Amino acid sequence: MKEKAYAKINLFLNVLGKRIDGYHDLEMIMAALDLHDILTFKALPSKEIIVTTSEEITKNMEENIVYKVAKLLQEEFNVTKGVEIHIKKNIPIAAGLAGGSADAAAAFRGLNRLWKLQLTKDDMVKLSANIGADIPFCIHNRLCIARGKGEELFFLEKHINAHVLLVNPNRPIHTKDVFARVEPEDMKEKKITIMSNAIYNDDYELIVKELYNALENVSFALDPEIREIKNFLIDEGLRAVLMSGSGPTVFALSKSKKKLKEIQSKISDRYTTILTKIR
Repeated sequence: MKEKAYAKINLFLNVLGKRIDGYHDLEMIMAALDLHDILTFKALPSKEIIVTTSEEITKNMEENIVYKVAKLLQEEFNVTKGVEIHIKKNIPIAAGLAGGSADAAAAFRGLNRLWKLQLTKDDMVKLSANIGADIPFCIHNRLCIARGKGEELFFLEKHINAHVLLVNPNRPIHTKDVFARVEPEDMKEKKITIMSNAIYNDDYELIVKELYNALENVSFALDPEIREIKNFLIDEGLRAVLMSGSGPTVFALSKSKKKLKEIQSKISDRYTTILTKIR
């Protein structure tokens, strides 16, 4: 049995303030991409949980977010069977593309089927509360506004028809390191309603204009090459360029797949580049 785990990008990300629980209150617009990992599930007769990966994600299997999901579901619903899960990674790790959260969401969906738990997507979202902030979005994989730490979802019944070039500098940046450096001056009065209205009105030019990520300058300070990548893409004539999440991946949107392929060919020897599109 297989399940796809789709990457995401943030078209809008603002930091509203710090919460008592240590997280930050966010306001985001998130879109799923065609880019995905593949999780393969194999039932085991014992209660053993085995997670293998095509490339190393964590040092210990028990630290893998997919292992945590399987253990949670096993304990929560007294499941007496086990599972072997293999993760074929295509999404870069610690890249601002929700690769770990996407895998966790796929684990929820896959194990729900394998173990016949009959959980709704909302049930899975509630269970994911203490595992990862992007998991609720990844469970649904629908264009949406996300608030709180990412668990409050408001779906936008629209589709953005755009190709996406992802450029990753081949080294991770950790979300906690970025948020630890967020200062009040990074929390700007930026209206999400302009972007959401642009999406509702299919106003691609306004969507391009309103792309925003409050974490960019913080991540640029941690890794200046992220800014260099963004500036390169802009200098190549791309107008819709933004860092996704806490970075370090930078994405460019375009209606022209050909243009993105031409630019990709210029930098694919230096960076990990992936050409995909919004789902």
